[in-house]
Amino acid sequence: MNIFALTSFFEIFKQKLGSQIQVMSERPYDIAVYGASGYTGKYVAAEVVRTCQGKKIAIAGRSKAKLEKVFDVIEKECGWNTRGEVGIIIADSSNEESIREMCRQSCIVINCVGPFRWYGEQVVKACVDMATNYVDISGEPEYLQMLQLKYHKQAEEKGIHIVGACGFDSVPADVGLELLREKFNGELTAAESYIHLYGPQKGNYGTYLTIIHSVQGRKNLKIQQKAIFKERLRFTGPKLLMRYPGFSKSENRWFIPFLGADPSVVRRTQLYESMNHNQTPIQYGAYFTAPSFLVAFFMILFGLLVWIFTKFSFGIKLLEKYPKIFSFGTFSFEGPSREDLARGGFKMVFHGKGYSEKPTSSAAAGKPDKGLSMQIIGPEIGYIFTSICVVACAKTILDDNLRNRGGVLTAGSAFKGTGLIDRLINRGVKFEIL
Repeated sequence: MNIFALTSFFEIFKQKLGSQIQVMSERPYDIAVYGASGYTGKYVAAEVVRTCQGKKIAIAGRSKAKLEKVFDVIEKECGWNTRGEVGIIIADSSNEESIREMCRQSCIVINCVGPFRWYGEQVVKACVDMATNYVDISGEPEYLQMLQLKYHKQAEEKGIHIVGACGFDSVPADVGLELLREKFNGELTAAESYIHLYGPQKGNYGTYLTIIHSVQGRKNLKIQQKAIFKERLRFTGPKLLMRYPGFSKSENRWFIPFLGADPSVVRRTQLYESMNHNQTPIQYGAYFTAPSFLVAFFMILFGLLVWIFTKFSFGIKLLEKYPKIFSFGTFSFEGPSREDLARGGFKMVFHGKGYSEKPTSSAAAGKPDKGLSMQIIGPEIGYIFTSICVVACAKTILDDNLRNRGGVLTAGSAFKGTGLIDRLINRGVKFEIL
């Protein structure tokens, strides 16, 4: 490409970006929280009001009456009345035009309506059509990978950012691993993370449904991954083997493999960073810890029950009908109380290995000669921390200069080099090198 063609390309891109910014500035709302009347959505709406003062905010959902009640939650959480200040948008995933209208009015949509494999794609499609940015709290690998395969090029062409898994799944793992790389002072090549939970472990029915149907959809993951990972990631150093359930001396707790979205999301980040920014891909293993053997046993048993029962339709109906029984009291139709959430918390510990200097080749790497550990500490994961995360991600897209043109991206790739971590720290989240 000669210098004149290159100049022309950047002029066209600059014009497109300028017109995009102009269109965004003319929209009635900066942020729309879709699903604001849901269990998680009401906490997300309160977090937006608390931390995005000066932004034009709307809450969106199917029922105006239910959305009106969200103002009571916001007032209780934030301490002030936002009626008349925060707009209301009536939108329903079964009504395509209402979703398009919500996206047309907003610079960014925060989607809190799950399970996302049922209700998510129509919102993303409308965001792409209307050139609207998008973040969500999904933890469903099949859904997240499908978005990348179907909408990445369109979103990139529109100059918008579609970033899924912006809650506890998978911001701590994805962004945390990239921070560990930054602090490593060498070549980080492998890392493991261990999740510790504290306080009452309670969840609402929507989260439970998401778990069930994520397991049901795992059969499509390998097909999608073949399409995404057309080239094998070239890791450096010894292969990181997955650990079987057992006892960790470093954590002083029992552990099991973490079967959520984190490994899939992190792998997509490593692919993007390797292909687009010449970064050495990091091998990653994710684990969930338990304070006793008995708790670890019931966690494994719950996973086995879900895996077995999701293989046939009658089993799925039983799982859906009796959440409290199958989850041993963890999930219920009512969900946790605000007091339960206030007593919850988490710690995610990373143990990284690598080399003081970058090896000339994988074959010449030998045994890692350097290690670094880090931990992230925050409040209850499912609703409080997730709200903090997804709102911080939305604010980062609106306020920061992201390094990429757009597309369907992971949090680790989209928010690298931005103020996201500072925003999380300002909300009480701790990042500590050990």
